[in-house]
Order: sequence, then C-alpha cells, then structure tokens
Amino acid sequence: MRGSRQHGIALFISLVILMLLTIAGVAAVQTTQLQARVARNAHDNLVALQAAEQALGEGERFLMASRPDAARYTSAGTDGLWRPADFGQDPVWQAEAVWAAGGSGSRQARPASGAIAAPRYLIEWLTTLTGPDNPHLLEQSTVASVPRTAIFRVTARGFGATRYSRAQLQSTFAVRLPPENSP
Repeated sequence: MRGSRQHGIALFISLVILMLLTIAGVAAVQTTQLQARVARNAHDNLVALQAAEQALGEGERFLMASRPDAARYTSAGTDGLWRPADFGQDPVWQAEAVWAAGGSGSRQARPASGAIAAPRYLIEWLTTLTGPDNPHLLEQSTVASVPRTAIFRVTARGFGATRYSRAQLQSTFAVRLPPENSP
C-alpha cells in the first residue's frame, strides 16, 4: 500500500503557519503597548502644558492686581520676584533650584488636575519705559504727566503626571505705572 507511508509534510506546514501566527501576534501586542505609551506620554505632556498655562495666567493676574514696587524685585528673587540676570549670566529661570517647592525663588500656583506637583511661576522686572522711549505711549504729553510702563517677563513651569514631564512657558507683560510724582 502506498498510503501507509507518511512523510510529515502536513505537520511541518502546520508548525510553520503556527510560528508565523505567533510572530504576528507578538508584534501586534508590542505595537499596541507602544501606542499606549505614546498616548500616555502625550497626555502627560498636555497636563504639564495646561499646568504651565495656568501658572502663567496667575503670574499675569498677580501683576495686574498688585501695584508694582521696584524695591520688591531683587537679584536674590525674594518671593519669586526677580531683577533680570546681568549680561553674560544665565537667566534665573534656567536654574533648577529656583523651581524647588518651598523655596523663595518662585511662587506656587494653584495645583493642576492630574499633575504630580503644583505649577510654579516667577516674575522678572525687565525695564521701565518712560516718555518717547515708550512704545505704548499713543499720544504726546507734558513731562510732568509722562506715562511710565514697566515691562515684566513671567516664566511658568508646569508638571505632568510623572516627574519626567514638564512644560515651561514665558510671556512678556506690560503694566502702566502711575507718574513718578503721584502717591
């Protein structure tokens, strides 16, 4: 009888097909895991960006609500209020120690939803513009009532759901100051 001898080709083909299906399944699982990590990281970065935007807004609202006093803005950065770094020195917002929780280098903003830490901000008084150097002056005025404008840089740092995600934003903000001879 010829049919009684088997060569095992069907078993070999079945094993090859099973191996190909296993490889395809493992690749699909790895791709799914990678996509989940990418989505998690994108969400984490979005949380950090939203926290930084929130802190930036709080810094700007602080400037609008308070009457700027140049004496409060020092090179030591008391309570997050700074004078800018001298020419050739690194800006204060680049130092990690400035952003430490509980320190006086930056101010804590409202905690953000989903963030690992509360966002922080600091404010630098960059310059004061007066008279003809003031691009915000729309009309001519006498020297006695020349409007003054203070220019500030607000830097905010927000954190995501992990310590690896953070976002940093800056805005330049102008505040009109009262004339020098007013109380």
